[in-house]
Amino acid sequence: MMLINRLRKLLKSDFNRHFLILISGTSISQLVPLAASVVLSRIYSPEDFGVFAIFSSLVAIFATLNNLQYQYAIPLPTEDKDAVILTVLSVIAAIGVAIVIFIISLFLKNPILKLIGGEQLGNWIYVVPLAVIFMGIYTPLNYFALRFKKYKTIATSNILRSSSNAGLQLGFGFAGFTHAGLIIGNLLSYLSGNAGMAKLFLKFKHFFKDVNKESLWRNAVRYKKFPLFSIWGLFLYSLSANINSFFISTLYGLGQLGLYSYGTRYLGIPLSLIANNMGQLFYQVCADCHKKNQPATKEFLSTLKKLAIIGFPIFFVLFFTIEDISAFAFGEQWRIAGLYSKILLPHFFIRTLYVPLGQITSAFEKQELDLWIHVAIFASNIVSFIIAYVFNCNITTFLLIYCIIGSVVYIILGYILYLIASLKIK
Repeated sequence: MMLINRLRKLLKSDFNRHFLILISGTSISQLVPLAASVVLSRIYSPEDFGVFAIFSSLVAIFATLNNLQYQYAIPLPTEDKDAVILTVLSVIAAIGVAIVIFIISLFLKNPILKLIGGEQLGNWIYVVPLAVIFMGIYTPLNYFALRFKKYKTIATSNILRSSSNAGLQLGFGFAGFTHAGLIIGNLLSYLSGNAGMAKLFLKFKHFFKDVNKESLWRNAVRYKKFPLFSIWGLFLYSLSANINSFFISTLYGLGQLGLYSYGTRYLGIPLSLIANNMGQLFYQVCADCHKKNQPATKEFLSTLKKLAIIGFPIFFVLFFTIEDISAFAFGEQWRIAGLYSKILLPHFFIRTLYVPLGQITSAFEKQELDLWIHVAIFASNIVSFIIAYVFNCNITTFLLIYCIIGSVVYIILGYILYLIASLKIK
């Protein structure tokens, strides 16, 4: 009876109820590829996943530029008309960025691939701009749905995208494709994800008449801090999160990269389940606090507590089981992937706490400070790489150094986020 009463009390909170809706959708969306991974690991080689990791890392890095970060402004305006205009602006920006990336790839393909140790990616580098456009449509539609608290729509979209991704990658794998099957499947999955949220956006098509050069420019200038400051901070953050792929492929080879990326790919599931969904909700409540010029200290501490209570048991159990799980689920050759993941578990746990709370810099329009925060994260990664290179460390030693330095930096930055929430940094 006490348990039922506690559940009722929890569900009275809009934040908790909406979080449960989002995490239930994301849980299903993550369980599908997790189930598929048991088969994928047996029809694709570590080298295939290494090439796919290079492709995914390039897309993830450039995706931070694709909307010029105007998607973060979509929940902020008081008028829905401006939210529609900002969504269109975000998509236009994504197309423009993709064109620039294609031109750069066209002229600098070989030097880029050699620099990142991704020569086997070959002409698939030209598909990166297309993936950036697909993501550049998906992301602003997601924030548009978030503005109107359409959490079921977001959850359904995540399920459709992950299911189609898993199905396509399996289908191409059985058809005899190598890394190309992983790339094409991932690319096409965004089309199914966009469909549901586009339907919501089209309900506001009566505002399309207000989309013109003047209105686009007015909103671009009003929220100019996002492209001027947030974009570079998030670019550095994404570069920090993905540069390991380039470093490992160059220093240790594509096979080791495939093992590392496959392990961390599924280690990132708890991060996606908890951090991304909690982050979206935390961003919304912080945006409301910012509109009222109120501190978000209570919301910050409440979110941190929820993240710790949910996240710690998951990462604690994984620490003692992840090597055996990797060998059992994916095959004995993937046991080393479990070891790499085990080394990085403390870092992933602290990131799970930090990432949702990091949304406060955008919600409180602290883009300048956000830039410096991401400079610090990027610098800490570079220090790890330099130490590993100079002392000729093996991959496990490098990952341990990376974990320790990164974890300390995230803890320090987490305290800075708390000062922003309490309005002690203005």
